[in-house]
Amino acid sequence: ARTDEFHLSPLSVVLAVALALAAASEPRRAPRVALAAVLALIALHGLERRAGQALHPPALAAIPAAAADGVRTDPADARALAGLLPYVRDYVAPGRRVLVAPPRFDRVRVGDPLLNVLLERRNPTRYDVIQPGVVTTAAAQREMARDLRSTRAVIRWDAPAATQLEPNGSARSSGAHVLDEAIARSFRPARRFGDYLVLLPR
Repeated sequence: ARTDEFHLSPLSVVLAVALALAAASEPRRAPRVALAAVLALIALHGLERRAGQALHPPALAAIPAAAADGVRTDPADARALAGLLPYVRDYVAPGRRVLVAPPRFDRVRVGDPLLNVLLERRNPTRYDVIQPGVVTTAAAQREMARDLRSTRAVIRWDAPAATQLEPNGSARSSGAHVLDEAIARSFRPARRFGDYLVLLPR
């Protein structure tokens, strides 16, 4: 798959478990020692990262939403969410839908589906996970554009994590602009809160 932090982090956990199981079941001493050495290297790397975080803790602030349950983010994002969440909840009634969109749909790196959870407003489409090669196709975008009829607001999330280019096919435009054009026709920019631009119906 893609060699980004979203895929490599869980893979590192699976790799550590697989190495431990392989070492425990290996009858020969030399391969068992080699497997244990690789496992120790992964553990040492993890401990070094945790020690660095303990010595130099990053500045974090609580996400201002009950659904976050104490999860923290960087202070600038927390301030932006403190303005965004009540603004959107006041405009979009419970039960109505909000589309959380990346900066553009022809070239996608990652989306922000947890924002729907924080807002307590559902995604109007069936595409909760924004994936390159899926929502970048014209067919998926036509389906999502039809779903805009039930959408009360669109939030463009243009944080660095969303705009960063990876050295793979996700950095190339698919050439499909159906959904971006539909959003531009039906919604207008209303308010910006940090990395979040709220678009409301025209």
